[in-house]
Amino acid sequence: MSRIALLEPQCTDRAGALLARMMPGDAPPIGLFRTFARNLPMAGAMHGWGRYELGSQLTSLDGGRHA
Repeated sequence: MSRIALLEPQCTDRAGALLARMMPGDAPPIGLFRTFARNLPMAGAMHGWGRYELGSQLTSLDGGRHA
């Protein structure tokens, strides 16, 4: 079975900017995000979805807000 190669650090400016937004502080991008960045439209969608899932925008089933 073949693997998808991670995007190497010498990536395009656009991919580098997206990866920087996906990571907290100055942390280097994790391998999963570097794999996503091989397809920038998908990586952008995953970034938005991840921010929503990990953010405070979600509400519980009864309509209350999560802390």
